[in-house]
Amino acid sequence: MPLSNDSLQVKAESGSGMAHPRSDYLRAWLPLILATTAYLIFLAKISELLRDADTYWHIVVGQWIIDHRTVPYIDLFSFTKHGAPWISSAWLSEVLYFLAFKLAGWPGPALLAALAASSAFFLLAQFLLKRLPNVPVMILVSAGIAMTVHHVLARPHVLIFPLMVLWADGLLRAIEERRAPSMVYLPVITLWSNLHGSFTLGAALIAPFALEALWNADKSSRLTVALHWLRFGVLALVAGCVTPYGVESILVTLRILNLGSVLSVIGEWRPIDFSSLHPFTVCLLAGAAYALYSGFKLPLLRVAALLALVYETLVHQRYVDVFALVAPFFIAGPLAEHLSRSGLPDGRTVIAAKTKGIVAAIAALIIVTGVVAAAKDHTPPLVPRGAVEKLRELKANRVLNDYHFGGYLIFQGVPTFIDSRAELYGPAFLSRYMRTIYLEDVPDLIKLLDEYKIDSTLLFPSTQAVGLLDQLPEWERIYADNVAVVHIRRTHPGNANSLK
Repeated sequence: MPLSNDSLQVKAESGSGMAHPRSDYLRAWLPLILATTAYLIFLAKISELLRDADTYWHIVVGQWIIDHRTVPYIDLFSFTKHGAPWISSAWLSEVLYFLAFKLAGWPGPALLAALAASSAFFLLAQFLLKRLPNVPVMILVSAGIAMTVHHVLARPHVLIFPLMVLWADGLLRAIEERRAPSMVYLPVITLWSNLHGSFTLGAALIAPFALEALWNADKSSRLTVALHWLRFGVLALVAGCVTPYGVESILVTLRILNLGSVLSVIGEWRPIDFSSLHPFTVCLLAGAAYALYSGFKLPLLRVAALLALVYETLVHQRYVDVFALVAPFFIAGPLAEHLSRSGLPDGRTVIAAKTKGIVAAIAALIIVTGVVAAAKDHTPPLVPRGAVEKLRELKANRVLNDYHFGGYLIFQGVPTFIDSRAELYGPAFLSRYMRTIYLEDVPDLIKLLDEYKIDSTLLFPSTQAVGLLDQLPEWERIYADNVAVVHIRRTHPGNANSLK
């Protein structure tokens, strides 16, 4: 009996070792799985998301904006720079954080930050899956989660994570399709500029992608390509100025960068410390090891862009978020070629996730969120609560405060000597402050106390100036705990000993 054509085809495929396409149930679920993992990690450390004192003053500014139906243009919260020009380039984030705080108390801002960060990893996985197989995507996104987990805080920079991923994907897609970026991405940069001042980084990312587009273009079309990318870059800058402050939104970034070496005293602007194990260094070394072992290579321009990003992250650890979310786009295409795969791996057929399953997963996350948020008190840790109550009791109003206590003082309505709005105070003021409280210039500390008519101090117990104040005859320690120490002038009316 002769074989049919179909039977011959099946037999030929069997004999040649060809297998029937396998079903891939994981691929459709992978972005949700990775994003959920990130969200649960953030949820488990919800109080840690509130550990940064900046959260306090961001909430206060958000409330002020809603109460006054405008944005601030001058300093309203310190006594050293009161009335000086100052803008809040993160005004929209501050409004969102205040509304979250108003709605759910302290868990609100933490959950908002966790949702934004996990959404970014969802998008990152989604976009990488268009270029890579499952396993590399899992490794890249998991590495990103590990690198950023300690820098996900209830602060404005976290709310732009999803926008950063959208923006990087839009630029890379333009390269892959040999065209200029679509104008539909311009609203992304506008929203970014109202949420956080780092939108200038998004604009800067245009340069390496534009250079690569120009490099890959035919000689006859390079002028056209250059003009198209230049037009997009100019329009992106214009879109970034669509804020209540206009071009000032860009200038404030320049003022921060002009702080120079003073930035190194601010925690997140310090270099990565190689004396301890940091997730970034682990991932960086693992990536280098893979490249050396497997022979993975990047095009020259991608190498330059990636090394620039690595350098910025090593010098300023706050760039670890940018590295985690943007670096995968630099390597995705070349890695796919290196793995000799295009499209879906092994000819697998993706099985779409069922809507009921997605809804059930989201519902479960909402329930878990509610339970965790209500389970215990999530008040931010390590705040000088008792010390500030003592200052209120003494009616102190010119407090020389530790840099990290500024946000809490603003939240409590106490004018600050200094806080984390570094661009407001400028390099000279910041440098003098650091020299004096760390006793690098003791005579200037005495002068500073008199110059600004300081009536009390609020410092960490480990700050060097605390020991000196204990010895100065005109100052008295009146409060101390494991968070803060308070000194007051003996001549201050609130000091009972001054009346003896």
